[in-house]
Amino acid sequence: MKSLVKKFKIDLTAPAKELDRYWEMCVGSCHAATALRSDWQSQMTRCRRELGFKYVRFHGLFNDDMNVVQQPVPIPGTPLRLCFTYVDVIFDFLLSINMKPFVELGFMPQALASGAKTLFHYKANTTPPKDYGQWGWFIGEFVKHLLERYGRDEVRSWFFEVWNEPNLGGKDSPAAFWSADKEEYFKLYEVTARALKAQDPGLKAGGPATSNNAWLPEFIAFCKNGGVPLDFITTHSYPTDVEVGYGVEDSGTFANPLEKMNDPEQRAQIMASPEKMAAFFQEMSIYQSHIWERVDRGVLTKMARRARDEAGELPLYYTEWGSLAGIESDGPFGASFIAKTVLDNTGLVQGYSFWAFSDIFEEQGQHPAAFHGGFGLLTQHGVPKAPYRAFQLLHQLGNKLYPMLNDGTVDMYPILKEETNVLQALVVNHNSLLHDIEPAELYIEIPAGITVHAADIQRIDAANANALAAWNTLGKPEYLSPSQKAALLAASELSRETLTVNANYLAITVPPQGIALINLYL
Repeated sequence: MKSLVKKFKIDLTAPAKELDRYWEMCVGSCHAATALRSDWQSQMTRCRRELGFKYVRFHGLFNDDMNVVQQPVPIPGTPLRLCFTYVDVIFDFLLSINMKPFVELGFMPQALASGAKTLFHYKANTTPPKDYGQWGWFIGEFVKHLLERYGRDEVRSWFFEVWNEPNLGGKDSPAAFWSADKEEYFKLYEVTARALKAQDPGLKAGGPATSNNAWLPEFIAFCKNGGVPLDFITTHSYPTDVEVGYGVEDSGTFANPLEKMNDPEQRAQIMASPEKMAAFFQEMSIYQSHIWERVDRGVLTKMARRARDEAGELPLYYTEWGSLAGIESDGPFGASFIAKTVLDNTGLVQGYSFWAFSDIFEEQGQHPAAFHGGFGLLTQHGVPKAPYRAFQLLHQLGNKLYPMLNDGTVDMYPILKEETNVLQALVVNHNSLLHDIEPAELYIEIPAGITVHAADIQRIDAANANALAAWNTLGKPEYLSPSQKAALLAASELSRETLTVNANYLAITVPPQGIALINLYL
């Protein structure tokens, strides 16, 4: 590949803004019961220490595997028994490592459910409550318990989000997060928010937790018109959402095979015929292999701007986001996607929650392979992926952000770390998958009058801090031996190289999908 020459000049007279570390506000996890595991807790502790995450959000706090609601005598009308023991174990642990829960209220305990529809390996019930009065009572008892155990001031610092991606649902959907419609979700939100506020008006309630920025204007209007409590807005975004059309009727820009599975008649015909099933999966495979051709560079920033406008004055939190690019997400592409998205979206949102921190993840059952394109920053064995290292570089950044400099696929973000008098330049050579990208040869001019006493660089690219490449070299072992895990841990490490500053400039090369953090010690 031929390198493209880029020239950037750092200008410290340009207007700077405070770098809000909103991306460290929260991180996602699988269903709540995994947080009872010692390996989950060990990995979460590491993420708190090295990446700075403050809250964690997970599904399934009210799943039956959490034992929150039981009906000892399985006869309708018999008394329910509440048990928050497992919830306490998890929340106690989070507070012990100086983290907090971003409380996702769901899914539906079977004892309260109107139906038996479930989702995922862990059988999350996705139906509305059979009795909204009973649901409101349960939420009130849950919150009362939290207030008594943790204190009013502490619980007021938490967030209470109602459900998860209710727009990915409907009564006829084969894989719904919410087995009802939008109006039924709005009812669920209203009952839940009012039950929360009845225990303490100072608690923070929000939603709609939709995929693809959906329902924001109508949800806000519903709350405003009905006097329904609403303290913050949450939604989710992934770069392929607009093309897939999740939850937004007019967002798909080319034929999506999944639409067939949303039609009950077509779905029944496909599932009844092995030949039609095989043809469907072949069509889906071709569709997925081309989808990134239509995903623009920086698409999440475009989505965030729209959501910011729709949220108005309300705080906006993306409680799920990520690159969602399969195995490519485990390597340098996933890392460069994170770095660019985070810095481009500064000032647009109040908080981000990357999905997710670990491949200890059981939606489709635990995957055996160390690398399989899972959501996590860490593998199930605790090996940091390149995206983990991207968050580690971001955690090192200073407080004063200057305007981004751009040339083609290369962005440079100048930052001043005032507390230690270090001038930083985070360079990202990123493009969407299936788009053109070349190595970039950079000449960076340092402002006149500045004396650089020393300089170094840390890299994430195909050859640096990339455990995925090492795993490929090992032959992609499904189950790791101790020596293989040690080799992957070594390959994942960030390293510092000394840089030479010539007069008032320095020169570096950044490979495709690479990141480089330059520190100039003044």
